[in-house]
Amino acid sequence: EGYALGGYAAALTKKIGIVVTINITYSDPYNTARAIVSLDHLSRGRTGLNVVTGVAGTDASKNFSREEHPLAAEKYAHADEFLQVFNALTNSWEPDWLVDDRERGIFLDPAKGHRIDHEGRFFSVRGPLNIPPPPQGRIPVIHAGTSDESFELGAKYADIRFSPYRGRDWNKAYYNEIKGRLPKYGRTEADQFILPGFTFFVDETTRAAKAKYREVQNFTLNEYAPKAVVGFLGLELGAPAPTDKVLSVVDYDRLKREAAQRTPNFNGQPGQAADKLWALELALDAYGDWENVTFRDLHNYIANFPGNQAPVVGSGRDVAEWIHERFENREFDGVKVFPPYSPQPLAAFVDLVVPELQRRGIFRTQYETSTLLGHLGLEKN
Repeated sequence: EGYALGGYAAALTKKIGIVVTINITYSDPYNTARAIVSLDHLSRGRTGLNVVTGVAGTDASKNFSREEHPLAAEKYAHADEFLQVFNALTNSWEPDWLVDDRERGIFLDPAKGHRIDHEGRFFSVRGPLNIPPPPQGRIPVIHAGTSDESFELGAKYADIRFSPYRGRDWNKAYYNEIKGRLPKYGRTEADQFILPGFTFFVDETTRAAKAKYREVQNFTLNEYAPKAVVGFLGLELGAPAPTDKVLSVVDYDRLKREAAQRTPNFNGQPGQAADKLWALELALDAYGDWENVTFRDLHNYIANFPGNQAPVVGSGRDVAEWIHERFENREFDGVKVFPPYSPQPLAAFVDLVVPELQRRGIFRTQYETSTLLGHLGLEKN
């Protein structure tokens, strides 16, 4: 499905990158390389590969002739070897492979293709790939995950890491932690970009954006559940009424003091109340008027944003300032834009936020290259 949609997108666009997600736990590196490089040719060098390894505890393995999903150590050993083979295959032809001498009847120079002769624990692949090398030279790799094994795999192979966003202090520490793993593999901070995802609610004015956000939140159909709210906060609060004001019940200053005493946890979901301070602050920020946010509001937030994808709400200038501050503070290198519905919010982001980012000099005004690696500034890597 991803390859088909990628080909369709390639035909309709000229500049944007096209990323296909593959669960490499249940894929073959040779077939994956053939498909991805073919798409790179169709898109003229705009293809990327987002590699995921799957989650234990699901029945997905039974669709691939396996009884169980592999444990983390085995899964990531498999992923490491997969990407080693994948990269070798996509690099198995030299750039000047094409002869195209029609008078002599010579199409290509076979000496420019090289067997990789890989014999490993999981794969045995002779090579070379049976299609020409990718137009952009190599295929950029994207990865996400919260385990230490994922961090190491990404540090070794990924050009982009999709990340959570949990607040300014947490993400500054996360950024330094992830970038600090790159030198071990002969890489620098500039060789990998950290991109968290956000749901942007943007309008002409801050007031209109906040009203739109609250309107969308109020469409939540889940019945108010005090237990869910208390569990989200990790506090002993009994059963707060839906109309109770959050900051009239929760001791925010105490949470902040406790959070300051804890070392950030980068693996998995946050744990105790102090670890969840980030989520409470993001929820209150989204509504804007902290003092008047109710437990019903908080419940709606939990129902719609249970994971790591935070909402950001405001005018075009508000949102651009929000992004700019965190970019300059090195909490991330860019953002993934998730519209809450279609099509208006994405158009509002393009019309209201992008021009403001361009005026600030942190977003391009025109494409200077034609490949995904070029857009990322990684053509020489």
